[in-house]
Amino acid sequence: MNVVKIRKSGTFYNVFDDDCYILNSLLGYQIKNSKVGFPSSALSKVINILEENKINYEIVNEDKTMNFKNLNKYEKVLKIAKEKYARNTYYSNIMERLEKASPNKLDEILLTIERMLDE
Repeated sequence: MNVVKIRKSGTFYNVFDDDCYILNSLLGYQIKNSKVGFPSSALSKVINILEENKINYEIVNEDKTMNFKNLNKYEKVLKIAKEKYARNTYYSNIMERLEKASPNKLDEILLTIERMLDE
């Protein structure tokens, strides 16, 4: 669609599906169930970030739309955002596994990592 659709829900705004990866990457908002939510007080901050990054957006049920036409960087930012999210999820999963490792196993893993980094 090449446009971040922002939907109002009470005192919050939500974005869904691919759009949530963009807000996660640019603003650090957490993704839950393919959705990112933020308070109404943060709307101008979100809009400013989207405009700085030349990403088309639409606030559903309001008359606020920004269309950068051929300058729209939605697809480029989305690709980077999805890669970043996947990498961070992978890191989190590794950290969870490390926290469950026995002290001896953890020491062995850390020594291996340290040796690899020193190569």
